[in-house]
Amino acid sequence: MELDIEEDGKPIKAEMADIVGRTSVPAIWIGGTFIGGCNDGPFGGINEMNNTGKLEAMLAEVGAL
Repeated sequence: MELDIEEDGKPIKAEMADIVGRTSVPAIWIGGTFIGGCNDGPFGGINEMNNTGKLEAMLAEVGAL
């Protein structure tokens, strides 16, 4: 979703703040688990996960591969 062009993007960002404590995007979720953005978050972000092989493992775990 592109929250800055979605009609209800601002309310969605407000909900994100309540859930994960931030409104910045990208905010990436895999299988209902918040992993962060590109370079930050509880798993170090999608770039870090990709570099360490954790992204592929998580995608496989949720059946996305």
